[in-house]
Amino acid sequence: SPTGLPSQQPHIFPSSSAAKASNLLEGRGADGIPLKSDYDSMAPAPQSLFVLYTNFFLVFSMFGVAAGAGLFYFTESPLMHKKIEIVKEFGMGPLYIALFFLKFVFQMINANMGTARRETRVNNPDQHIYRVYGGASDGSIVLMDLEGAHGRFNRGQRALANLEEYLPLFLVNFAFVGFVAPTLVAVITVLFGLARLKGAIAYVESAKDRTSGNLASFLMMGLIDGMALFIGVVTTFL
Repeated sequence: SPTGLPSQQPHIFPSSSAAKASNLLEGRGADGIPLKSDYDSMAPAPQSLFVLYTNFFLVFSMFGVAAGAGLFYFTESPLMHKKIEIVKEFGMGPLYIALFFLKFVFQMINANMGTARRETRVNNPDQHIYRVYGGASDGSIVLMDLEGAHGRFNRGQRALANLEEYLPLFLVNFAFVGFVAPTLVAVITVLFGLARLKGAIAYVESAKDRTSGNLASFLMMGLIDGMALFIGVVTTFL
């Protein structure tokens, strides 16, 4: 050293940024978008998501039709039969059928969204794709942060939003079908809530972990959907 003092070299701390970036891009392209769509395991293109969603909706609903028929034809419930007659007397049967149809339309709109989502390969919990306009990062894609506490918050928020999407129609069904079969609908509602809670807690940790809880809640919704259809048909056509 010209000063006669020992030269001091800057201390370089090991950086994990490159390794971290590599982990974040695992399974993704250079633009950050996943290489595969979650739909590829269920209905890869060009299979129709409209058919897939219709099949799920009808299968789950048939459990509700069976439950309604079992209560109506094979149990001694004078009160339920009296309420069925009230629905029939006031000509309310078509409302139950229309409610079932509206739920089917809701599923078809979901299938429409899913078809567009599948093409982008952007999976849940991401709901939007943002891009940077202008500047050095012009054209870059911006997606949801899925790492650490930020990721857990984003997935937890998405679980809440997903419940809010389904809750309005569920509550309408709750009122309509609950008038005829209040005890069964109360049980279904409690199970629906517990299933959604299980799915939400699991979703915070991983998007894939939400599946079992959400599927159980879809079955509960299918029970009420099918019962609405049964009540509508019985009181309108029989």
